[in-house]
Amino acid sequence: MENLQAVPNPETGLFLLAINLTERCNLGCAHCYMDAQTLAQGAADELATLEVCRLLDDIAARSVETMVVLTGGEPLLRGDLEELIAHGRSLGLSMVVGSNGLGLTERRAASLKTAGAMGVGISVDSLDPAKHDAFRGVSGAWAKTMNGIEACRRQGLPFQIHFSVTESNAAEVPAMIDFARALGARVLNVFFLVCTGRGQSMSDISPASYERVLDQLVAAQEKSQDLLIRARCAPHFKRLAYQRDPASPLTRAAGYEGGGCLAGSHYCRITPRGEVTACPYIAQAEGSIRERSFWEIWDHAPGFQRLRVPALKGPCGRCEFRELCGGCRARPLAQGGDLMDSDPWCVYVPQGGAVIAPLAAEPRHLAWTPEAKERLARVPSFLRKMVAARAEAYVAEIGQSEVTTEHLATLAARRFGAKGPPRPPGVTPPALAANLAGVGTALAWSEEADARLAALPGFLQEGVRAVAEDVARSEGRLEVNVKLLERLLAEDSAPAATLARSASAQALLDQYLDGVSGQARGFVRPALEAAAEQEALRRRGASVEAADAQAAIAQLSGGVEWEAEALERVLAAPDFIRAGIKKAAEFRARKEGLVRISGEDLTRFRNHAMMRAVQRMKGLGLSKLSFDAYQLARERVPRLRDNPEADKRFAAIKSFVTARPAPGDLLGRELLEQMRARLRGDAPRPAGDGVPDKTADSDGRA
Repeated sequence: MENLQAVPNPETGLFLLAINLTERCNLGCAHCYMDAQTLAQGAADELATLEVCRLLDDIAARSVETMVVLTGGEPLLRGDLEELIAHGRSLGLSMVVGSNGLGLTERRAASLKTAGAMGVGISVDSLDPAKHDAFRGVSGAWAKTMNGIEACRRQGLPFQIHFSVTESNAAEVPAMIDFARALGARVLNVFFLVCTGRGQSMSDISPASYERVLDQLVAAQEKSQDLLIRARCAPHFKRLAYQRDPASPLTRAAGYEGGGCLAGSHYCRITPRGEVTACPYIAQAEGSIRERSFWEIWDHAPGFQRLRVPALKGPCGRCEFRELCGGCRARPLAQGGDLMDSDPWCVYVPQGGAVIAPLAAEPRHLAWTPEAKERLARVPSFLRKMVAARAEAYVAEIGQSEVTTEHLATLAARRFGAKGPPRPPGVTPPALAANLAGVGTALAWSEEADARLAALPGFLQEGVRAVAEDVARSEGRLEVNVKLLERLLAEDSAPAATLARSASAQALLDQYLDGVSGQARGFVRPALEAAAEQEALRRRGASVEAADAQAAIAQLSGGVEWEAEALERVLAAPDFIRAGIKKAAEFRARKEGLVRISGEDLTRFRNHAMMRAVQRMKGLGLSKLSFDAYQLARERVPRLRDNPEADKRFAAIKSFVTARPAPGDLLGRELLEQMRARLRGDAPRPAGDGVPDKTADSDGRA
């Protein structure tokens, strides 16, 4: 913990270090700053494993607050990538990978996660596969990248989308935002090309397009609650945010979120041969880690000193936004000028007056538990102030005075910016069972589960069916699916829990299990204990605590109660979507911190889901409501390809909707018009956000 305060000068603290591990690459991107070599031409003098490990040792000896980005070329082509990640994590460093995604199989994604990678940044440069492939120089690259993203999703490895803007794809920015959100990305990083390396021959985005795209990103981030959108290599982003709203959080100084370019002051990169440069687009080496220690170069390099106390020239030097923005320092160099020349891509005309500095971070007023402080210390330094500020705002909002690990876990599950009270403790099975039984619950079986049951010996089927339904009811399910059945059949081979449990955690688990029938308890117990342990591991705990047990109970039991009218609507839904509606509603309720789901809540959840579907349609390039969206998604989303269960579910939904005399009545005219308006690009009132849908009939409310 002492190392966390070891950076001698916080004004020049190293937030980000990019290590270009190799020049080898399996693509031929037209814009690459590295002029990357082909797959078989990796440089003979690339940094060896031991050299990179020594560099990481050097970094961690002074500060573990630095995030290390392992990139290339294509870093997945390095056979020692996992070894380097694991070494960095063992030192307390935050390790991430920048990749084109082609080599991200499920096995590789799992391997990166096991090694300790915090996440992967994956490049997607167009929603048109042909355009992406042309940009990347390899046919079929788009499909392989989508497979890589799906592998990360399946393995629980967080990912970001990296989008490089050019004149040819600048119009896709709004759709790319929708696409990244629909994929489940944590962040969309929009990079602005600086014409260096192989990109020297490319036509850069025009200054007018540059300004327009940045303004779109500022507006999108102000509205976004579930996706962090950031412009990279574009410090004008902060100037535009200030012009829209001087009090915008985007202008607040918080590490990586502060003002100006980071090159040489809070960021640098290491080339495959060990040279240290201020950024990938500034080729001038300030030294080599093969000749001097990294920190000696960082502290004393003349080029870095110029960047830390910049004597800006021209309009940038006269601009009132020179501290908040300061322009890109690589662009004038790329145009043949000096490092301190004015950024040639800025169209803003200085107005004079006082210098506008980044807003000071809001002071803290809340106490933090020791465990919460320890968890916050593990957040990369350049994100820590932002995380702390949002945690305190959230805790104050729910009327509490101390930040705990439970608060941090709740916020982490909701990504950046989401708000709401902490996840409630689980409802015990008897309460949930009574809640369901009150409206005549009948369990359904999926076709796959029925087929799997029929394949068992006849003398086992009746007993397995009874146990499966008992377990399903204890977990608040309305359907027995094949995943549940396979879990029960594989119970004997399930790995035993390895973490110790506190007395309070064990008491909560036992209390929950007391309400489960004796026959089902033997199957529910290992699943419950595994879920609690997973919660503990997610927060990097050494033992299972009460909060972990509560979270696991909430997962298995649904975590909320239902008002009778709302549950009646769910049970009246067609059997092929009934269980999915209930599961999705309970997930949404837990996310919002609800204890009970009402009819109005169910309508609001439905409307929210429909508008999310519209966002996905926009991401697929559609401008009107159409069942064709499924076929487009099937072509582009790997998990939908060769998925007969998804095909059958879609066919059932389409048949159900088209068979009705007035299909539009299912959702109500008001919501349908809002969906159509959103697809057209209009800005309608948000559908059903707390307002009951008066136009939906009784069949359509669920």
